[in-house]
Amino acid sequence: MGTNNYARQIAFHAVVILALGMISGFIWGNVMSDPSQTLTRAAAWRLAHIEGFANGVLMLVVALSYSLVQPTGRAEQLIRYGIIITGYSNIFASMYGGVFDARGLMPSAQSSVHDLVVFFAFMPGVIAIFVVLGAMAGALRGNK
Repeated sequence: MGTNNYARQIAFHAVVILALGMISGFIWGNVMSDPSQTLTRAAAWRLAHIEGFANGVLMLVVALSYSLVQPTGRAEQLIRYGIIITGYSNIFASMYGGVFDARGLMPSAQSSVHDLVVFFAFMPGVIAIFVVLGAMAGALRGNK
């Protein structure tokens, strides 16, 4: 598989993440119009909408910058899989929070099981984005 195919793979997943973000926005609008819904549920769906948009666009930027970055070997794998993990981790964690009315803030004695699921579902994406950025910086530094 060539660099262009890797970029296309990332772009495909970016479009899926964007679509999930747009679906989350539709749900957010419905939750806001229902007076029986909680403010935390509305906030969770708003976050899911924003996560889908932000992560989808970030993934497209990474895909479109592949020819500039020219990652190879291990760096290419870290970037490709890391950005895909980041996107799905963030959208699924935030959508889960909307479904179960959970925020996933820093765990405490008052955290529900759903809060903990959201918190720990975000962690792969939080870690992966730093790996991606480091691998991209390394690839750029090495491609003089």
